[in-house]
Amino acid sequence: MLLYNYIKLAWRNLAKRKLYSFINIGGLATGLCVCMLIMLYVAHELSYDRFHKDSNRIFSLLEKIKMEKDTIQFDRFNYATGPAILQQDAGVKSFLRMGSLPGETTVMQNVANPAIRDEESATWFTDANYFNFFSFPLLEGDSAEVLKQPFTAVITTSIAKKYFGTNEAVGQQLRFNGKYIFVVTGVMADAPSNSSIQPDFLLSVSSMAGIESMKSFVTDDRGFGGLFKTYIKLADAAYAGQAEQHINQLSKEEGRAVMVPLTSVHMAANFNAGFNLRYLKLFPMVAALILLMALINYMSLATARATVRAREIGVRKALGADHKRIAQQFYVESAMYAFLAFCLAVVLCMLLRPGFFNLLQLKVDVSFLYHPVVLTIYAGLLFLTVLIAGSYPAFVLSRYNPVTVLSGKMSKTGGVGVRKVLTVLQFGIAAVLIICSIVINRQLYFFRHTATGINQENVVMLPFQNSIGTHYQAFRQQVAGLNGVMQTATARYPLYDGYDMWFVAGEGNRPGMALSMLRIDRPLIDMAGLQWKVPPADMEQLGMDGTIVLNEVAAESFNLTPSPVGKHIKMGNKEVEVIGVLKNFHFKSLHAAIQPLGLTVEKGNSATWGANTPGCLFVKIAPKQNIPALLDQIKKIYAGYDMLTPFQYSFLDDAFGKMYTAEDRLASIFGGFTALTVLIAALGLLGLAAFSAEQRTREIGVRKVLGASVLQITTLLSKEFVKLVLIGLVIASPIAWYLMQQWLQQFAYRIHMQPWMFVLSAFVAVTAALMAIGLQTIKAAIRNPVNALKIE
Repeated sequence: MLLYNYIKLAWRNLAKRKLYSFINIGGLATGLCVCMLIMLYVAHELSYDRFHKDSNRIFSLLEKIKMEKDTIQFDRFNYATGPAILQQDAGVKSFLRMGSLPGETTVMQNVANPAIRDEESATWFTDANYFNFFSFPLLEGDSAEVLKQPFTAVITTSIAKKYFGTNEAVGQQLRFNGKYIFVVTGVMADAPSNSSIQPDFLLSVSSMAGIESMKSFVTDDRGFGGLFKTYIKLADAAYAGQAEQHINQLSKEEGRAVMVPLTSVHMAANFNAGFNLRYLKLFPMVAALILLMALINYMSLATARATVRAREIGVRKALGADHKRIAQQFYVESAMYAFLAFCLAVVLCMLLRPGFFNLLQLKVDVSFLYHPVVLTIYAGLLFLTVLIAGSYPAFVLSRYNPVTVLSGKMSKTGGVGVRKVLTVLQFGIAAVLIICSIVINRQLYFFRHTATGINQENVVMLPFQNSIGTHYQAFRQQVAGLNGVMQTATARYPLYDGYDMWFVAGEGNRPGMALSMLRIDRPLIDMAGLQWKVPPADMEQLGMDGTIVLNEVAAESFNLTPSPVGKHIKMGNKEVEVIGVLKNFHFKSLHAAIQPLGLTVEKGNSATWGANTPGCLFVKIAPKQNIPALLDQIKKIYAGYDMLTPFQYSFLDDAFGKMYTAEDRLASIFGGFTALTVLIAALGLLGLAAFSAEQRTREIGVRKVLGASVLQITTLLSKEFVKLVLIGLVIASPIAWYLMQQWLQQFAYRIHMQPWMFVLSAFVAVTAALMAIGLQTIKAAIRNPVNALKIE
């Protein structure tokens, strides 16, 4: 009965004070919604691969090779590595290999309906024990038999629908790279979103012996290098250290094998390159700040409203109620507010979730929303909100002295100091995020508009596979003859999307190091606008065997300056002559300094392109062309030479921009976070301004009777809040400066923070504050003083 009365009283207060209820519930719901989304993201990232039954006993192998100053990491081993480890070490229970040609896609085709074909990147050759080693569900087929025979395949339900529609997939045939026929023997469930292993096609590894281009990979036992990701399962997870030592004894190279727990593979693979893990620690901090601001709003307004209810507290205490009963009442009221906010937050979370994860380019299965960890986090948020939000009114106001409160000495001023501190804290947090958002956007603008040394305008890149055969030059000439095409060129890889690595041995005073390598033809130098630092003595040397062109950094790193041309460096077992030096250009992103680069330059009409060699055709398009129509013409020409591989293209400037996807997402999300913090802070200020105007109604009436103008009264009511906002800005500025200095350090090329960024932050914060309090202060200022003076 007592609880019912508390709930009834709380509901009555909520309905009576609609503005305060809206601010309290709306602010809390916003903060909780952001927390739910971010904690869902964090929980998902940290749950990778934990659904496997033996996840704690499964390890992925890596190899780290030290090359002078550089360390190169590989995750591929040869076919014999897994069996050798199993044979040598009794602590290893089983192994699994998953092999594919790195960087190359596979073309799959429905044999019964050849029109259904596509390039597939998630295609793996694997051992027959795949479904016993991992815990992926096999929906159709016998787990022990589906991959046992050569030229058998297991596909996902999505792929089954894509290639066979509603027809039965098992027993159907798929053509692999236009030549080899695989029979579908099983259908597996799509891998969950929190799996680091995401295959669409599993092909029996025994098939590789029957595929001409792959036959050597299943007979090669040279050291550890190869095509296969190798996983091992231990009898006991505690044995991992000893197993790693035994594996290293097998290596015939200078590399060191490292065992990575399966549950850490996702983080290890994406720590430096992936947006998700790079900001895994940052986002929860931002979420905590936003929730804190929402709670500050509640605390601040609860303080303000509770002082008005101080006389109620005094009367109840005078009638015999102890502070525990009063504390219970406030806690029930807080719990009801928090529960309503939580329900609204859940609705908002469900509505915003698709957009939020689309922005992060993450796929999170709907089923993960009901994972026990997620539900526990949400329950914890509700409990924490109730606990913190009700702490001040429950523990402080319930202990008021009844004599003091009944005398009315604190009904107008109680908790003013606390509210000021909370307001400063709120706008301090908002100012930090505003400054951070400005700096992030400026750094992103700097990336986009910094000269890279490469002319990116109107250049289309058309990758081709070795399936084009020896017809590449004919294809290129037809494309070059189209109206609107200014120039064509060729490279082994699209720019900003790949390069080879070679190790250059040290010799004398020349250090050994890893050297990035690009294979291009001569026309690409002109098309890309690359500039010579030291041109070749004879341009006819370009394309000659045993020659190399370096960039300035490479020439300096190998101690070849000031006269590098004519000198030799040793690459592997081959010695090559430096015939020229190009000025530095950014062939990678601006995140890191320009690295040493070597270029092997082919003649423009080299017959080697396309002869079982994939590559990329670069097409320079003239200004003011109908690009879609021109691309359609190129597509038709391409189809005449390669009917197997789907036509694909990308623009060079878009490829450059994609390297900053992480920063793009961060800027968008941080902008959203910043807008939310400013909104929450403004909501809190709105509530306090309304409360202040209500408390000073008679004072305003007297001032108006004595001749005060609307502007004077508005200024009087506003200046105290603006002063608090400015104090928050002063406190926030050095904090934001330090945080952004640390963030900018990760970039080799970065902006310098300018005073205008802090001025703009102050302008945004003060403007938001004035907009929040302006309506309430003006409303109070224009009120009829006669009505104001009648209020008791």
